[in-house]
Amino acid sequence: MFRLGLLNPNTDPRHTEAMAAVARGVLPGGSEVLAASPDRGPASIESAADAAIAAAEMLSLLRLLPPQDAYLVACFGDPGIDAARELTDAPVVGIGEAAFRAACLVAARFGVVTTLARGIPAIEAAARRHGISDRLVGVEALAIPVSDQGAGHPDTTEAIVAAAERLATGGAEAVVLACGGMAEVAAAVQERVGVPVCDGVGFGALLAHALWRTGLRTSRAGAYGPPEPIPYRGMAPFTETQG
Repeated sequence: MFRLGLLNPNTDPRHTEAMAAVARGVLPGGSEVLAASPDRGPASIESAADAAIAAAEMLSLLRLLPPQDAYLVACFGDPGIDAARELTDAPVVGIGEAAFRAACLVAARFGVVTTLARGIPAIEAAARRHGISDRLVGVEALAIPVSDQGAGHPDTTEAIVAAAERLATGGAEAVVLACGGMAEVAAAVQERVGVPVCDGVGFGALLAHALWRTGLRTSRAGAYGPPEPIPYRGMAPFTETQG
């Protein structure tokens, strides 16, 4: 039986459960999804400051959960993902990287739909970091925050469809949804737009399962080795690892 720990770095329980439902819907029968979010921190992640605080809280949450077979960091910016890999030898997948990889597997060129315009530079930087910036044709910002994403916001879904259509007209052969809260409307958007629409929650859950199923674990050699046992003031050091 496969056990996935879905870690939502923000504190919105509605989005946490919606993403868990997407993951459960694609994983093989008998899989378990333990979805969790921190007790404190930002309700949505819209800025670098939000991401830094949310990442620290998510790492604390990771250490408190029962060990899982793999983990999914359920925020498109993949906050704290390298640190999470230092704290466990189970595979850790970020939905941002997963969505980018999915798009590159089904299309030569893709576009991205995101929430706020301030996030565009971070998305462009992530594409460069993953070596796929030459395949990114554009980013459309909705001017709609993370908190207003999901199936409960039909006006937002219409805005996503319109943005995806603009990207497709501009040459995008696939569209990436740059928010975990958009995952539950990905199929509906794809049906309307007519090109592959990639969300990192479903694909990321299956990628985590594939890594576990093939016996791949996070390397402990080099960059992802456990943190050095240095003193921390006023808090427990991040030296313990999960299985």
